[in-house]
Amino acid sequence: MTEAPKNQVLDLQALRAQLANRLQSQKSQLPPPTSVRIRPVLKEGFKLPDETIVEVLEGIVVDVRYINALYLKPFKRGEIETPPCWSVSVDANNMAPDEKCLKAKCEDCQSCPLNEFGSKGNGKACKNTVRLAIVPVDADEKTVPFIMDLAPTSTTPFLKVLRGLQVPIQTVVMEFTLDPKVEYVKINSQLLSPAPDAVAKHLLGLIDKAQAPISRGFDFD
Repeated sequence: MTEAPKNQVLDLQALRAQLANRLQSQKSQLPPPTSVRIRPVLKEGFKLPDETIVEVLEGIVVDVRYINALYLKPFKRGEIETPPCWSVSVDANNMAPDEKCLKAKCEDCQSCPLNEFGSKGNGKACKNTVRLAIVPVDADEKTVPFIMDLAPTSTTPFLKVLRGLQVPIQTVVMEFTLDPKVEYVKINSQLLSPAPDAVAKHLLGLIDKAQAPISRGFDFD
């Protein structure tokens, strides 16, 4: 190995650039994340599948599902409860317990007393959430859609945007941020801009890729 002359001045700027390039190269060689979930973190932002946290999440929603899930125990952070009854549907007005439910409570969600306000305090015993499949604005045919669930506290802003859309949701870029005014996770949703034309040719393929993760229920066996 040839040593640099002793009187040569170290170029720190060039060294930093070289190390930055090496870091990018190392990141590109990492295996893909095993999860596709985006998780909101209170007071911090959105944790992406690669553990990166961003304060503002921008992306294209390629598909939507409505989730009903009955949780019998009080929520306790760090504990995971498998609901005995759940439904995953493309239609919020036509939902019924999944055939794999261990203890279905009713033939359909609309007539279920546990899906009524007041069935658990002032709220519902059945938790109504919205699940999104999201891709970045520079998505291509190799992109794997990410999944993000909107808790009941976050569904209203998103549904307001959805009801006001004059174009398919896959043709717009959306922005998601955490509401700094509350002490719990509340995700605000808003339209940002039209989606880039370059993504259009990949949309059908991206929607197909999203079907398995976005439609998953709670049968983890």
